[in-house]
Amino acid sequence: MTKSQRPPYSVRQIGLAGLGAMALAMVSLPTISTAETISGLTPAKIQPSADHLKPGLAVQYYGAQFNHITELIQWMDYKDGWSGDPIPMLNYQVGAGNVLTTSSNDMVGADITGLINFERSGSYTIMVQSNDGVRLNIGGKMIYEDPDVHGDRFSDEITLEISEPGWYPVRVLYFEKKNTSTLELYWDPPGPQEIDYVPAEAFGHIRK
Repeated sequence: MTKSQRPPYSVRQIGLAGLGAMALAMVSLPTISTAETISGLTPAKIQPSADHLKPGLAVQYYGAQFNHITELIQWMDYKDGWSGDPIPMLNYQVGAGNVLTTSSNDMVGADITGLINFERSGSYTIMVQSNDGVRLNIGGKMIYEDPDVHGDRFSDEITLEISEPGWYPVRVLYFEKKNTSTLELYWDPPGPQEIDYVPAEAFGHIRK
């Protein structure tokens, strides 16, 4: 990951002593704060074995012009989509290129489903960057929503309290209207790691 692709530094990464020195350099970046802590996420009722999992996330695509996530949901209620190639990980910042695993560069909606693996209990800090609208659900709870048309934009830091390790259901609703597209999911698991993309090995979907 290049420096330009990394999310803005958090206060705990910089350290209080460095805040004053970095203030001017940070003025063009979004303000990052620990917006909320979310607990009570529910793991998958049946934990899948390795031989029942396929890598990446399943995706159903919809071709139309959307301005809000609710428009995508309404469209999905009465229009059939098409199955796309699985999404290995959420690390897409493609400019004017093709959206996710489609061959289209505009007017794409996506219903992305599968599982995410939290290998150990504890606090996970996550961040989302999107362009355009996105809604993220994990473990039966809505974790984040930025539902309308916008340029590349980061969420605040969100802390997930994981009480039980294992695979959790994940669903991402996303659309790109015109021009550029971005969909990225970062995390900072418990331990010494720094925030980075959620790796491919943390995603899976059930074999059919």
